[in-house]
Amino acid sequence: MVNLSRLERAIQEVCMCLKDKSEQRLEWTTLSEDLLWRELVACILGSRVRYGVAYSAIERMEKANLLSPSHAITRRHEYEQDVLNILMEQGGSENAHDVKSRYPFPWLRAGQVSAAAETLYSCGGTIKSRLEMAKDEREARRQLAKSVSGLGPKQASLFLRNIGYTAQVAVLDVHVLTYMAWVGLTAAPVKTVRTIRQYEVLEDTFIKHSCSSGFPPDRFDLAVWVVVRVIKRDYASCQ
Repeated sequence: MVNLSRLERAIQEVCMCLKDKSEQRLEWTTLSEDLLWRELVACILGSRVRYGVAYSAIERMEKANLLSPSHAITRRHEYEQDVLNILMEQGGSENAHDVKSRYPFPWLRAGQVSAAAETLYSCGGTIKSRLEMAKDEREARRQLAKSVSGLGPKQASLFLRNIGYTAQVAVLDVHVLTYMAWVGLTAAPVKTVRTIRQYEVLEDTFIKHSCSSGFPPDRFDLAVWVVVRVIKRDYASCQ
C-alpha cells in the first residue's frame, strides 16, 4: 500500500526541483520547421517505448540526416525505408543513455513517420501553420491526434508541451493514471484512454488537482511521472 502523505511530499519536492526548468520553456513560434518536425517524430517514436530506446532511435535518425521534413516528402518511399533501416539497428552504447535495445516497432513507426510527413507537408502545409490556425491547445491537440498517424492525445499533448505551445495540458501516461487511482481521482484504475473525450475529462480532473496542490499541470504531471516510476521500479526490485 502506497503511503499517500509520503507520495505527495515526494511529488512536491520534485516539483520544486523542476521549477527552473519549467521557466525555460521553448517558444514554438521561434522554432524552425525542422525542429518542430524533430519533436513530432520523437513523440511518435516515444509511444509505448522506453524513453532511452526512443531517444537512441532519434539520435541515430539525426546522425543519418533523417529529421528534415523536406527529405521526408520529396522522397517518401526511400525515406520510409531509410527510417526503417535505422529503427532496425541495434542501439549502441555510444549514445547518452547507454541503450543497446533494438527499437520494438520498426515497421509500424517507419510507416507512421512517413504517413505523418505526407499528411502535414504534401499540400504545402506546415506544422507551424496548423498550430497557428488552432483557436486553443485543445483544438490543436484534437487536430494532431485525428490527422497525424501515430500521434494520440497523450503524445500530442507531449508534443505541444515540448515545443512550448502550452503548459495547460497533462500527459496522461500509465504512471500518471496510476497516481490518479492511488489518490482517488478516478473511481477505478484506468488502464487505457480510448477516446479524446475521455482523455479531456481525465485531464480536467488532473489539472484541477494539480492547481489545488499549487503547481502548474505541466510541472506536476512530470513530477508524478518521476515519483511513480521510481516507486514501481523499487517495488519490482523487491519482488
